[in-house]
Amino acid sequence: MKRFLMKPKVFCVIVLLGTSLFMACTTRQKIKLSELPKVKMIEILAVNDMHAALDNFPRFAFMVDSLRAIYPDLLLVSGGDNQTGNPANDQYPEKGMPIIELMNAVKFDLSAVGNHEFDSRLAGFEHITHKAEFEFLSANIELPKKANFRIKPYKILKTSNGVRIAFVSFLDINNIGIPDTHPDNVKGFVFKDPFQAAPKYLFLKDSCDVFIVLNHMGFEEDVKLAKQLPTKSIDLIIGGHSHTKVDKDQIHNGIMITQAERKLNYATLIKLAISPEGKVDREMHLLTVGKEGSKRADIQKMVDAYNNNPALTETIAVAEDDFSTYEEIGFLMTDAIRVTSGADIAFINPGGVRISNLAKGPIRTKDVYEMDPFGNEIVVFKLSGHEIRNLFLSAFVLDDFLPIYPSGMTSRYLLKSDGSLKDVELYTSEGKAFDMDKIYSVVMNNYMSSIYKYEHKDPGQGLFRTSAESTIEYLKELKNIPSYRGVQRVEMMK
Repeated sequence: MKRFLMKPKVFCVIVLLGTSLFMACTTRQKIKLSELPKVKMIEILAVNDMHAALDNFPRFAFMVDSLRAIYPDLLLVSGGDNQTGNPANDQYPEKGMPIIELMNAVKFDLSAVGNHEFDSRLAGFEHITHKAEFEFLSANIELPKKANFRIKPYKILKTSNGVRIAFVSFLDINNIGIPDTHPDNVKGFVFKDPFQAAPKYLFLKDSCDVFIVLNHMGFEEDVKLAKQLPTKSIDLIIGGHSHTKVDKDQIHNGIMITQAERKLNYATLIKLAISPEGKVDREMHLLTVGKEGSKRADIQKMVDAYNNNPALTETIAVAEDDFSTYEEIGFLMTDAIRVTSGADIAFINPGGVRISNLAKGPIRTKDVYEMDPFGNEIVVFKLSGHEIRNLFLSAFVLDDFLPIYPSGMTSRYLLKSDGSLKDVELYTSEGKAFDMDKIYSVVMNNYMSSIYKYEHKDPGQGLFRTSAESTIEYLKELKNIPSYRGVQRVEMMK
C-alpha cells in the first residue's frame, strides 16, 4: 500500500490551524457559559422563643460558626421571645442583658418583637433595643412618643450576591388588645390588628427579590395569615410564639411556614434558591441544638459567668416526689401565696406557671424563679362566691380555654360540645358547694387583677411582694415539700 507523505511545513501549518480553531471555539464556549444567568442562593438560620436558654448557647454558637464556614453569608434571625424563663437572665442586675450579649456575640441579624420582650419593663426594653447589635422588627405597633425604642416595621437586606431580602414582622395581640404581658409593661404603646396591618406591607414584594415575614403570632395564626394574603405573595413566614416544632415542609397558599419549638432545642436551616426569572425555591431542615456536642469556648465562659450567682443556687427546701405537670406546680404555687398572705383562697393563671417538671430532691431559689419568672406583685381582694364565679367565666377565654389553678377550693368547668364554657361550679376543699353569698379573702398576682375583666366591688390591696418571693418564703418555712402526685382541684366536664 502506498503511503501518503506530508511535507513537514504543511503538517505544522495544519496542526497550528486546528489548534487555533479549537482554542477559539473553547474560548467562545467559556464566554457564553460565564454570561449565563445563575441561580442565587440564600441561607437563613432561624430560632424562636429562646426564653433565655443560656446553657444551650455554647453549642448553638458552635453550630452557627460551622454553618457560616459552609455558608459565609448565612443570615441569623429570631422569631421573638428572647427573654424570660432563666433566672440567670431574668434576675441579672441589668435585667435581660445576658441573652442580648450572647446574641450580639454570635452576630444575630434580626429579631421579631415577642410579647416577652416587654417583660423587661418599659425602660428595660428600651435600653435593650439600643444595646442589641441587631434590629428589632414589629410592624403592628406604634411606639410611645416620649420614648426612644429602636424598633422598625421592616428591614431590607442586600446580600453579597446582590439579592434584596425584605423582612417584616407582626406581633400577636390578645383579646384585650395587647400582647401577653402585664399591661403596665406596654403603657404608651398602641397595637394594631396584625391581620389588618399585614396587607399594607405587600408593597415590599416589589422592592425585593425575596419577601419574608418574621412573625411572633403562633403557627395557627401564621397559617391563617398565609391564607388571607394573595397566593404566593410572601415567600416565607418564620414564626414563633406557639412553640411549634415544624420538622417538615409546611406550605399554605403557596407560602412556606417554619418554627423551631423553643428554648434553643432546635433551629431551622432555610435554603432559598432564586432563579434568573425570579422564582424562589425553598427548603427547610430542622436541626437539633440542645446542650450536647462541641461548644464554643468563649461563649461557654460567658454563660458560666452569668450562672455564677450564689443567690440562685441556695437550697431552700427538699421535694419528696417529682412534679410532672403544670397543674402540680401551679397547686404548689397557689398554696404558697395563700399561706404567706393569710388568704382563704389563692389563684394562679395557667400562663403564670412556666415549667411542668421539677425533680424530687433539693429545691433552689433558681427553681422558683423558673416556675414564676415575671416578678408580679400579689394582691388580696374581698370577693363573694358570685364574684369569684364571674372571674372564672371571664378568664377562661382570655387564658386560651385553660382553667385557673386554685388553692383553698376546687372547681368544676362545665363545657359545651364545642369546648366553650357553659358554667363553673365552685366547691370547698372538702367538696361541699360554695356559699355564693359569703365574702372570701382571695389572693392572686397583679397580672390577673389587671387583665381579668369581671364584675366585683373591692379594688384589692397590693402586698408589696412578688408571688415568687412568697413561694421562696413558704418553702423555707416548709422545708419538706409533700408529694402533689394525683392532686385534683380542677375538673373539666362536657
